[in-house]
Amino acid sequence: MVTGPKSAGKSTFGKLLVNRLVTYSPNGTKNKRMPDVAVLDLDLGQPEYGVPGQISLIRLNEPVLQPSFCRPLPGDGFELIRSHSLASISPASDPDLYIEAACDLATHYRNILGTCPLIINTPGWIQGTGLDLLTSLIADLRPEDVIYMSQTGPAEAVDALQEACKTATFSTVPSQTTQYTSRTAAHLRAMQAMSYFHAEAEVGQPLKKWNTNPLTTVPPWLVSYAGENRGIFGIMLYDYQTSPDLLADAINGTILAAVEVESDLAFRDLVDQKTGAKGGDDDTHGADTRMDVDDDNDYDDPKPTATPSLDELQNRLTVPTPEGLPFIGTTHGTTHGTTLDPRYSRFLGLVLVRGIDVRNKALQLLTPIAAERIDEVSTRGGEVVLVSGRFDPPSWAYTEDLYYRRGRAEDDSGDGVSKGEGVDDEDEPMEVVEDEGTEGDSASEAEGVGSGLDTDDTPTPWIEVLRGNQKRGAGSKAWRVRRDLGRGGYGA
Repeated sequence: MVTGPKSAGKSTFGKLLVNRLVTYSPNGTKNKRMPDVAVLDLDLGQPEYGVPGQISLIRLNEPVLQPSFCRPLPGDGFELIRSHSLASISPASDPDLYIEAACDLATHYRNILGTCPLIINTPGWIQGTGLDLLTSLIADLRPEDVIYMSQTGPAEAVDALQEACKTATFSTVPSQTTQYTSRTAAHLRAMQAMSYFHAEAEVGQPLKKWNTNPLTTVPPWLVSYAGENRGIFGIMLYDYQTSPDLLADAINGTILAAVEVESDLAFRDLVDQKTGAKGGDDDTHGADTRMDVDDDNDYDDPKPTATPSLDELQNRLTVPTPEGLPFIGTTHGTTHGTTLDPRYSRFLGLVLVRGIDVRNKALQLLTPIAAERIDEVSTRGGEVVLVSGRFDPPSWAYTEDLYYRRGRAEDDSGDGVSKGEGVDDEDEPMEVVEDEGTEGDSASEAEGVGSGLDTDDTPTPWIEVLRGNQKRGAGSKAWRVRRDLGRGGYGA
């Protein structure tokens, strides 16, 4: 297990260690002693083998030579065994769920990859709750070696980690920090998200190319959210619960996590397994609101398929919004969303909600998830749940169309100067704001899907361009800093 403060070089050290193991040949022979290496990537903010907000169990059999944004999807020598998403870039959003997800991945490692060496990468949160999470991970995962990537403390973190290593060997190494950082953590997450959504890959094939056009030119998936042929089970909120009336506005233009529900046991706290009723204060006093996963009958009877029970639960657990979206609410009296049990669910990928077609009851989704993976979910008898949380807003997706048009206009002009649409004018400041379209606008937007998306007269979803004082109140003109500000001194 590799631990340490932020920007200490944990991911780089882990990557070098992986490359050393997968290329090691004893005595110069061609036979590898360790054919595969397992990696448990637990860094939510800057994962080395996934998208922001994802923790995953990976099997590697080739050296890792690219930065993370060059391999947003599994490919040659990089197999994704299982992953989870907290719908957040920090474990602070739900520390309990973070520990549960990490323990589930560790269980799958022991069951599937137990003969492979395991390298665990952890986040750089080493104080307060973050330190408590690290000590809990050491106790639950039981690593043989714990490495702390700093020799300068803080002392309380080092002492706590040493105390947690009851059977593990604890050692410290110098951190590999630098004073010059060309990109911030937020920039790197944005690059990773851009690479992910622009990736073009097939199942079982290595990632070879990216779509360089804006996402507004990509025809979205039309996923029905109501009726017999619905494509999703429902929509959950892992963060603060919004009113069902505001759900459509809350998720439109945002990134959601697509999660496969493998069994109805995943809906803990929402369903009483014995009574089949919805959990909460309205249930009978004698009913247990948590799933009983230790029922003796589970060992005697064969496990039933998930489809019948999930279909039956869908009508009971979801509340339709005014747009007809299936909203999976919380138990009565709680303000934060319940979560799916990691033992009976897993992360499929991210989706970007391009729009909501209210008229046809369909979501317009942009995602690199292969259709074959969704078919596999249906074959296994599972369902897909979309989870909203605290992902970074995809501001890069809102503006890349404007930059793309400006670049094309400059290329066409030849001299790098153009006054075409989407090009800034120095005398006419431009501001990009979120679109405040109505419900009817979202419905009519679906009519243009797949036709004419690359034309200049097609409105860009989510945003509108404001020039000058357009839609501004009196006195709201942008302030400019004068060079002679304060030149007269304090006594002037």
